[in-house]
Amino acid sequence: MVGSRIPIPSDPVERIRALRVLREVYRRGKKPSLEVTYRTVNGSTCGPYYVARWRCDSRFKHGRTLYLGKPENESVSFVEWLVSLDRNEVLKLARHLMRNLRSVLKTLLTEISNLPYKRARRVLARGLALTFDARPSNSPRIRDVLEELPDRLESFLIRTLGGWPAHYSSHLNKIIRSRRKSLDGKHEIPDVLLELERWKLEY
Repeated sequence: MVGSRIPIPSDPVERIRALRVLREVYRRGKKPSLEVTYRTVNGSTCGPYYVARWRCDSRFKHGRTLYLGKPENESVSFVEWLVSLDRNEVLKLARHLMRNLRSVLKTLLTEISNLPYKRARRVLARGLALTFDARPSNSPRIRDVLEELPDRLESFLIRTLGGWPAHYSSHLNKIIRSRRKSLDGKHEIPDVLLELERWKLEY
């Protein structure tokens, strides 16, 4: 179990959000900033909502934003606590959680191998929430475990932990605007997954 002084979310969805933040900390090697955003829906402003954000730097061409939600969400409190720590403490926690994640995935592999896809996906999602309680594995390498997962479950796992890149939404908006102009107001909704693959190839 990770130290009791850590404000670990009790809700499974909130735990996965916290895990996604720590995975990005591990990948980038630096803490996020906690920022407030608002959304405009049909002319009405909604919010505030909180996000964990990393700016682009010399190592990473693009920044990253992970949605946390309303101020009362446990993941918001967790990230608020996280950014108050020293950078070395945050990186140590992130490395610890990545070892836990590898341990959880190795355990789940034996449980989901014979299950239908939808049920396996549910078990995998619930299992991710247990990462904070797992016993760390000896190695932090997750790629080895991912390669053992069936392709469709690997894709689901990466989407669950990673989410959409922050700047991908602006890419989609450009596509929609250009189609509106070319079709005189009659525009089709783009295939998001297909456009994502094209976007990945460009970057």
